[in-house]
Parts: sequence; C-alpha cells; structure tokens
Amino acid sequence: MAFPDPTWARLGFMEPPDFHNSGHNIGVVIIDKMKPHHTIRHLGDRIKYVTVENDLTINCNNIAFQSSGELDEEVGEHGLMTILTLAHKPFFLEGKTHVGLSPAANFIVLDHGAFREGEGERLKYGMDWVLKQPNWNIKIILCTGWHASDNPVLLQKTHKNSTVQALNSAVQRGLMVICSNGNTRLGNIMPPIEYFTVGGFNDRGKAESHLHLPYPDEPFGKNGDGHFRPDILAPRVYLTLPFCESKQREEQVSYYWGTSGAATLVTGIAAYLFSKYPELNTKNLRSKLIENADPIEDYKNNAPRINVGNVIHSLEMQVNLKKANQCVSSVRIAGDDHSIESLNDIERGLALSKLVQQQIVTRQELWKYAEDESDVIRKIAVYALAKPEDEYERRRYWKRLSEESEGGVRGWYAHGLLQNTNKSEVSKWIPCSTDSNWAVRWSVSEYLTRYVESFPQLEKTHDPDLIQEKASKVLQWLKKSKNLM
Repeated sequence: MAFPDPTWARLGFMEPPDFHNSGHNIGVVIIDKMKPHHTIRHLGDRIKYVTVENDLTINCNNIAFQSSGELDEEVGEHGLMTILTLAHKPFFLEGKTHVGLSPAANFIVLDHGAFREGEGERLKYGMDWVLKQPNWNIKIILCTGWHASDNPVLLQKTHKNSTVQALNSAVQRGLMVICSNGNTRLGNIMPPIEYFTVGGFNDRGKAESHLHLPYPDEPFGKNGDGHFRPDILAPRVYLTLPFCESKQREEQVSYYWGTSGAATLVTGIAAYLFSKYPELNTKNLRSKLIENADPIEDYKNNAPRINVGNVIHSLEMQVNLKKANQCVSSVRIAGDDHSIESLNDIERGLALSKLVQQQIVTRQELWKYAEDESDVIRKIAVYALAKPEDEYERRRYWKRLSEESEGGVRGWYAHGLLQNTNKSEVSKWIPCSTDSNWAVRWSVSEYLTRYVESFPQLEKTHDPDLIQEKASKVLQWLKKSKNLM
C-alpha cells in the first residue's frame, strides 16, 4: 500500500501540530515499560522514566540519552512506540509532514512491574509519588493495560480491579485517565466509566472519511458495572512512526497497531487541547470530544469516531456542532448478590463468573450456558470449558465453531480446539485462515507452526484488508492437496 496519511490529518487536524508548542507544559503519565532509543533524544529532560521496585524503592531516570545496551529486543518497544506517537520529530514521506501530536509536553513513563504479584500496590505507590512531584503539571494518565493480571473473560465490578484502586486518587483529583478498550472480542471486562475509554476503527491509513470502516472483532459492550464502553473510537491501523524496532527491516517507518495506539492518539489530542485551551478540565474536554465526534452509520458499536477539527471549531466558536450518541448504559448494576437466573446478561455474567471461579458449575451446565442468547455468557462458558474432553466434544467444538457468529466466542472455540490437536485436521483449520477474529487466525497460525515441515505457514496481519491476501497461500495449498487425493 502507499504510505499512510499523517496521523494528525486522519484525526481531523487541519495542519500539523506545532512541534514546539503542542502540549507545552502538560504532564502526561504513561503506565508502561520503555526502552531507550535514539529517536527520543530530542526530548532531553522532558521525559522521565520512573520504576517501582518490589520493595517500593523508586528510581527516576532521564532515559533520553541512555544507551539501549544489551536489553531484550522487544521489552519496552510498546512504551517507545507510545512516546513516539506523541512526540516524534517531524519527518517527510511522499511530500507529507509526519509529526508527534503533542511533542512539547512533559512525559513520565511509569513502570510498576505489571503482571507480577503486588502490581497494584506498586502502581499506587508510584503514582502517588509522581503526583507529588512539583512542576510536572500532570493532566493525563494513559493506561493501556488497565485490567492488569485480572482474568479478561470473567466479569467483576470494576472497583475490585487493582489498577482502578491504584488510580482512584488521580481520578478524584480530576485527572484525565485515558484507557484502551482492548483489541479483540475475546474478553468481557472493560474499563470503568470514570476512564475515557478508546476503541478503534479501520481508517485504512487515510484521512478521507468515506474510506473508514468498523474494525472487525472490535470489542464493545457493557462492563461489570453495566456501563457501555468505549466512549470514542480512533484509528488503530498503520499509525506511522520513525523506524524504532529492534529487528532491522527494510521499511523506512514503523507502525503502531491496536487500541493502545488509538488511545495514544486521543492522549495526544487531549494534551494538545489542554495546552491550547487552558480553561478546559477533564469533564468538559470529555464532553467536547464525544459531542463533536462522527458516528459510524449502521454499526452496533455506537461510540463515534474522534474528529479534533470539529472540537477545535466548537471551542473557537463556543457552539456544539452536533450531538453524537452518549455511550452510557441505562442500567447500573448495584450490589454483589447476582442471580444466574437474572434477565440482565451482565448480572448473569457476574453470577456465572463467580460460579466458575468457585468451581461449582458442572461441565454439563457449562455446555448449556454455551447456548445462551448472550455472547457475554457464551464467552464465559466456552472459556471455562477450556478444551474438548474427548472426540465427541471435539466434533461438537468444530460444529459450534462453524455455527457461532460472535467473534469472541469463536475465538475461544478455536483456542480450545488448538489443545490436543492433530495433523489430520489441517483441512478443517486452513479454511479458518480468513476469519475476521484475530484469535481464530492466531490459532490457525499456531496449528500450522506445529507442523512446519508438512504445511505452509500463515502470515498473520492486523490489516483487515489483507486477511484474504495473507491466507491465499495456505488456501491454494489446501486446494491442490485435495486435488491430489
């Protein structure tokens, strides 16, 4: 494909954000790991890397001029791409200027040792330390892995999550917590209503809105509190950066993918707007972003696409251009005593999750719940089934996979089938290589990798427009092999 348009143009900016002023004096905390890299040296002392050790010792380093040394190739690459999306220096491709969205901001990357025991305590300790620092003017916290070590399928109230507890003081202070909503429909849990939650859409790397499409397998729905998530959508494909990957390639640029990238774009917009309009606070900025966004027609996910041009015009003219659907649920799930017989699928999901955690639900009951009308319940049930127990169940799995329409449930059936698979199933697996669900295609790729000497390999892609092309090699092989039988 041709090089994508600059991200600022795809978000509705009329001109590139000013490299020296966009985000000026706004403090942005990014909860992530990060590796040193020459592409961030221009940030100098405007970027700090704060790490929290197991004993709660805090280290604050200036990472801009550190050497990468002998670090693991991919550790910290996610955080580096996040920083570059926000703050990379201008570069030019095919006559177009690419630049970070808020390169004049101050950045604090907070590494609290996520996905290890005690992560919640470390995050709270580190965040409280960061917020006490003078002159950092923290306005925004970007949290892409909010669910931490929680099970992503089993529902619970969001206040029980360790990240939510750790960031509560920041929310109470009125800081804007921006959060990614997740990359596939495999999960059920979604961020709390207090977080400005960002999903993704497929803009195909182009600013022209008529080319934009929903992203297949994009998660949306109600969280464990009964609130609809996400709030807004942003591009999640081909987010263009200076080349920054450890593994050398011929490409001139790197691409950031997923709702981590989408949430980073919204973070850059927020920093830009906070610096340009000092009177804004978290509440009215959230409102402006949603009110002036562009709905996607005929899409069950009623979160609209962000359009910063509309927001700027509204702020300049002090008018509302249009009202997008406010994505809040009409149902609030109260208390902790939920019934599996409830008419509300979130209450049933909370109840079934508890039964699964306590291991007091039978396999026969799980198969019954796998036929529930709610995809929330079906996901929990198929996840809890884990894998086929015998050949009868294996045939049942394949049948359900062919009949199931919901992407996340399909993903769990495929993941279950990947367990204890065998070489003779290749003719069943390869047709799934064009599935819109990432988890299904990932399972196909993993299956073929197990038999690399016998079968062609599937190249995975995050670009929905390339799914068919990437699958063509294995589909053609299957067609030829059948003709030889």
